[in-house]
Amino acid sequence: MSKHYKHRVRGLREVAAFLALVLTTGISVALLVAVIVLRPGGQELGVTFSTQYARSLWMSPEEAFTAMVQDLGVKRARIPVYWNDIEQASGVWNFSEIDSLMAIAAEHDVEVTLAIGMKVPRWPECFIPSSLRGASEEVLNAAVYRYIQAMVAHAKQYSALVRWQVENEALFPYGNCPAPSLERLRKEIDLVRALDSTHPVLLTVSGEQEPWLDMASMADVVGVSMYRFAYNDVLGPVAFPYPPLYYRVHAMITRLFADDVIISELQMEPWFTGNPQEAWSVAIPFTEKDFVQHMEFVRQTGIREAFLWGAEWWYYQKLHGDPSLWNVAKDVFFESR
Repeated sequence: MSKHYKHRVRGLREVAAFLALVLTTGISVALLVAVIVLRPGGQELGVTFSTQYARSLWMSPEEAFTAMVQDLGVKRARIPVYWNDIEQASGVWNFSEIDSLMAIAAEHDVEVTLAIGMKVPRWPECFIPSSLRGASEEVLNAAVYRYIQAMVAHAKQYSALVRWQVENEALFPYGNCPAPSLERLRKEIDLVRALDSTHPVLLTVSGEQEPWLDMASMADVVGVSMYRFAYNDVLGPVAFPYPPLYYRVHAMITRLFADDVIISELQMEPWFTGNPQEAWSVAIPFTEKDFVQHMEFVRQTGIREAFLWGAEWWYYQKLHGDPSLWNVAKDVFFESR
């Protein structure tokens, strides 16, 4: 074997060893990042609480919310403020119910995110006063700006308020709503910030069906829904295939453009196709086992703050003899403190 060939082989071995070292170091660094940055940590849990949903289940919103903060130990709440409740007559504002809930929150040291705008959580998604049904886009936009101005001016002094949510999944075409409008959304955000520079703004997207970055440039905090299954009238039950890593990576990228990423809506109740009080309306059941599995899933995403969806249903079930979901929620909230 020639000296030139031996030298060439030795050189190739050195290159291969160097590349192996680089590859090994890269993998080690990636694993270290995964352990330090992406590891599941302590959870900061809350609930989304809907006054209209509570009333549809024939429950007092104040009683149900009090039970959540006292018995479950809830310390964070996302509360939709329904425009058609606040402005039942044109230009006449009724803040009495939200005043009552915020007083309960303050008494129990609960941090509240208020969701305001035309489109907020729960079906039919948009809650427009009856006097504006059929109104032109121009008239409707002007009315929602007046509502937001009145709402923020009234509510920004609440001691329990920590964050505004402006609209809910505003650019996602879902629900009985006018067509999404980026221009309207931007004006609403600008209005909130002009009236209240103290509290950050949360904007939300469908975690499974929308790009996350669309909201990041406009938001202080981006909220994403997290659903493990849905129901389609044609296909029936449909499971979303995304693993925890999908949410981890998206959250890391989105945090480059916004202050934080949270789970604004974590699926924790059955999927209903009608009145929840009717057994036939349960298209996809939700059990204690599902509750535990969903909590483990969200822990693996590394996203710390999450608002659980369905607390009204847990309480309704408890009042009617089935406290199973309420009790497992109670354990989960206790463990998160």
